[in-house]
Amino acid sequence: MRLLLVQKEGTDLYSTLRDSETSRGILRFYHPTKTPWGVCIDIATLGSALSLVSELKWYLQRYVAVPLLILSNHVICTTGYAQIIYGREESVHQDWDHEIIFGISNGTLVQRLAISPDSAVNIIEEFSEGKDTTFRARCSEEEW
Repeated sequence: MRLLLVQKEGTDLYSTLRDSETSRGILRFYHPTKTPWGVCIDIATLGSALSLVSELKWYLQRYVAVPLLILSNHVICTTGYAQIIYGREESVHQDWDHEIIFGISNGTLVQRLAISPDSAVNIIEEFSEGKDTTFRARCSEEEW
């Protein structure tokens, strides 16, 4: 499992986390890696990932555009969807009706697009054009 932290515009998230004594303490058991769009952190369990998100809340509010998780089944999701899974509030199936595509250019989040199973493929392809990276993530209904 991985925690993906997409940095806000004008932020070098990796350096910010490395330079802060508090965040270094929080991340002391993890090995964050710098990416062109922010930071990636390998984590063992979903509970640990949600706990880390909670501990890093101050940094997330100030320096992170969106935190995402890559689950063990390679599904990318938002923290809201991860909380649904963790709390077993609903049955989670292979298909999910609420997804967001996040588009990243020049190391920052530039656009997001809410999609559903009925969304046309060409809309998704057009959205992805001109972006360095895109993440298609399952989300909670509230985040959608």
